[in-house]
Amino acid sequence: MMASHGGTISITANELARTLVSGPIGGVVGAKYLGESLGIKDIVCSDIGGTSFDIALITQGDFTIDPKPDMARLVLSLPLVAMDSVGAGTGSFVRVDPYTKSIVLGPDSAGYRVGVCYPEGGLDTISVSDCHVVLGLINPDNFLGGQVNLTDFEVKLAQQH
Repeated sequence: MMASHGGTISITANELARTLVSGPIGGVVGAKYLGESLGIKDIVCSDIGGTSFDIALITQGDFTIDPKPDMARLVLSLPLVAMDSVGAGTGSFVRVDPYTKSIVLGPDSAGYRVGVCYPEGGLDTISVSDCHVVLGLINPDNFLGGQVNLTDFEVKLAQQH
């Protein structure tokens, strides 16, 4: 099983905490080995989820291990591949601050409900995913390989305004 330090642990290990954020870390490990096979030593890895956009660096063919990482302002006592959150994820809600008139992202998120572009989600707040549909970065007819239909998005958006 993938572990937070970039290695693996036994599936029978009684150490669930060591698998923390192992999904994005698995991507960093995969990028390292892909870089090795392609002869690329410096790589920027990214993972965008529902609430955050995370990056990790591979420099000179290796990633850095943080021996005492902090997560949610808590210091963890386990090694973790060094990653930083640099932005909002696709589920983050988008609002306009009524005082400054500036765009505010999050901190709350649509989660699995995607955004108002997903009629089944029951949301009325625009998410980053909705913006991606409007900008043409997400094909509403082929979201999750066509398994989820977002085509009613334009109708729902028009009803909000």
